[in-house]
Amino acid sequence: MAANKTKRKKKSKLPLLVISFFVFLLLSIFGGYFALLYAGQQLIDPQKLEDIKTEASVIYDKNNQPVGTLAVQETRDYVPISKMPPNLINAFVAVEDRRFFEHNGVDLFRVAGAIIKDVQQGSMAEGGSTITQQLAKNVFLSHEKTFWRKTKEMSIAISLERKYSKDEIMEMYLNKIYLGHGVYGVEAASQLYFNKHVNELDNAEVAMLAAIPKAPSTYSPFAKPALAKERRDTILRLMSEQGYITAEQKQQAQAEPLPTRKNPTEAGIKPGYEAYIDYVVQEAEDKYGVPEEMLYRGGWNIYTALDTKVQDAMIKQFKDANNFPPDGPKQQVEGAMVVLDQHTGGIAGIMGGRNYVHKGFSHATDMRRQPGSTFKPIAVYAPAIDMGKANLYSQLNNMRQNFNGYEPRNYNNKYSETISIQDAVAQSINVPAVWLLNEIGVSNSLDYLKKFGIQLDPQNDRNLAIALGGLSKGTSPLEMAQAYSAFADGGKMSKGYVITKISNEKMGFEKSVSPEQTQVISPQTAWDMHQLLAGVVQYGTGKNARIKGFDVVGKTGTTQSTLVNGADKDAWFVGYTPEYLGAVWMGFDTEDKSHVMRKESGIPAKMFSKVMTEALAGVKSKGFTRPDGAKDEQPPEQQVTGPQLAADLTIDGDKLKVVLSWIGNEGSDVTYDIYRFTDSIDKKELIAADVKDTSYVDTLTQPTMYSYLVIPRDAQGVEGPPSNPAKIDTAKLDKLLEDAKQHDDQNQGETDGQGDQQPPVDNQGQQPGDPNQPSDGSQTGQPGVDNQGQPIPPTGTDTQPPADFQQTPSGTPDVSTQQEQPADQQPQETGKGKKKHKDRDSQDSN
Repeated sequence: MAANKTKRKKKSKLPLLVISFFVFLLLSIFGGYFALLYAGQQLIDPQKLEDIKTEASVIYDKNNQPVGTLAVQETRDYVPISKMPPNLINAFVAVEDRRFFEHNGVDLFRVAGAIIKDVQQGSMAEGGSTITQQLAKNVFLSHEKTFWRKTKEMSIAISLERKYSKDEIMEMYLNKIYLGHGVYGVEAASQLYFNKHVNELDNAEVAMLAAIPKAPSTYSPFAKPALAKERRDTILRLMSEQGYITAEQKQQAQAEPLPTRKNPTEAGIKPGYEAYIDYVVQEAEDKYGVPEEMLYRGGWNIYTALDTKVQDAMIKQFKDANNFPPDGPKQQVEGAMVVLDQHTGGIAGIMGGRNYVHKGFSHATDMRRQPGSTFKPIAVYAPAIDMGKANLYSQLNNMRQNFNGYEPRNYNNKYSETISIQDAVAQSINVPAVWLLNEIGVSNSLDYLKKFGIQLDPQNDRNLAIALGGLSKGTSPLEMAQAYSAFADGGKMSKGYVITKISNEKMGFEKSVSPEQTQVISPQTAWDMHQLLAGVVQYGTGKNARIKGFDVVGKTGTTQSTLVNGADKDAWFVGYTPEYLGAVWMGFDTEDKSHVMRKESGIPAKMFSKVMTEALAGVKSKGFTRPDGAKDEQPPEQQVTGPQLAADLTIDGDKLKVVLSWIGNEGSDVTYDIYRFTDSIDKKELIAADVKDTSYVDTLTQPTMYSYLVIPRDAQGVEGPPSNPAKIDTAKLDKLLEDAKQHDDQNQGETDGQGDQQPPVDNQGQQPGDPNQPSDGSQTGQPGVDNQGQPIPPTGTDTQPPADFQQTPSGTPDVSTQQEQPADQQPQETGKGKKKHKDRDSQDSN
């Protein structure tokens, strides 16, 4: 019996524990609820519901001088809810808080859903905030995403719902909500976006306003119209689904165009600085968690890497239409430029476009275009040297060949067994780049490009076309500038940034930049690449980038138009001085047959030179220094042989010309001095020096039968064996004149007594004297050079007028026409096939 009593006592404890637990739980819930109410009531400052801070946030340049402010716009008219269109309220309810009129400030269904997503993502990505909570956050709290801030937000929201009616809360919310570009409230936003009062807005316009608060920088119709329209149309769909508008009204509203900005600038921002300031605002949120709305509320000090001399120089040069290719009938040639400190990544200046508007599309940072031959150094040459597959004195394959169906062509149709890597880079020759990429493997190139900060599509970009900049999506000037920083800083790639420090004294907030650098290639590879790129500016396609008193290295690039033969779609230059690195792009936003660039591919290099010349005025250049861990490589010994020379007489209009051509020393780093003489070789006359090509054209001022001699020099300038003395051979000219005479006699006989006829055409379908047919026989793509050391270009190449050609200091001919492979080619590595493709890479006159 005692045992039975004991058992009953044990059973009686469980109900008591359960009852005690539930009593405690209820007390905790009620206690917590009233604690939340009390805390929320204490956090409410009625004055904050009346006014928004008007203190400006200040942006400073690299010298701590103020260059701009971010402040609330002055138009802040408070509009009662009775004067707001009903569908304005419906639009915000439909997208932000569909149970607004049912909950007491906190929607437990949304909170539960947000918690689940936060747990899944491991962050506070989902807010789950009601309109009342958003009002609490916007007026009383910071924008940090923490559970404690969310708790305070909920307590304030519950207190607001106890104190104010739903209409009063909605009225305060719509008058306090941030709607982008420094404006708060629906009335100010209506004036900014639509130039009308809020009570005049239609369904499309109220939906557009409701689309903005989620991400003002992303969904502003002025900033990113495509994304803005997509979100506006989504809200119209939600309004239709929830019964606020009919399906017909939805379709009508979705068909309305978005508003366009009337004033491209904003108060507090200097004209021309908009793209830089916009990037500052974007980086503040992306990198430091400070959203645009908080910056416009004021109290922030933002210190940047901005160099006003650089920015002002870009503004000035971008205003000059002469610095750009000719505009099309309906579009202006666009342009963009980024300048940064290659040793830190600090961005000194940004030009987002020729007519960039505040919060608009930035061609400097948002754009993705094909980089052309500027991609060769980072996709091919640097990886090959770093892998030990090439060096500064390598000889590369330059034979016309087929890579598994992909047949790249050199711009001038000139090929050889080998070519030096220095000439291949300087003259931007296509075949050696593709051949070398095939040797190192596309996968290795993609790995290096990722380290250079450029992420390509692993499927669509896994082909040899990337050697010539043929990408599926493209890249931006900022990404190209970041990548080239590795060549200028011992192999370290520096990620670009604008903010050096951001602080808010009242909030106790201060953060400073920590430069992000990645060792992409070895210091030796970086130094070798630096020397290769120096040749581009010294005697190659980038001579336009030269700056008096400063060392400059860099690379040109263009992409070929797919619509117009011989025209360009994109033109680039990426280069650096010891002080700064810059990337320049030019092109039409939309390509069509009337909007392509012709004969203007050297202009980006000129823009670089003009901007840097002005930006560095008064600065004493410190010169380039070899990085630690690198050495100057010595060229291998080479045997120079005497060339085999031929001299053929021809006629061009009323001028006699001697076309000199020679073979020998293929693949060697050799230049040539060219002489002519009459009677004695001892009295030879030097007519050209340091010629790198293997052809030359001597224009005769009088009919003198000269003999010619070519003497090679090795890389150290030591003379090698001379060529054979070559007398002028008139056989080809005699044959040409005889053929012409017979042709004239035949035509005369055919026309006698036959009346008017269409003029005859030759076997190429050209009429005699057709201006589209070159007179020097260069339709074969084999250019010669005249006695000034300048090329006679083949038809279809992108050449400058003869007056624009200049001699390099060394007398090297400017044979610099070249073009990249279109991106639609997707060749694979090695193999045989039938596909052919002719490229004409960037042509850059000096």
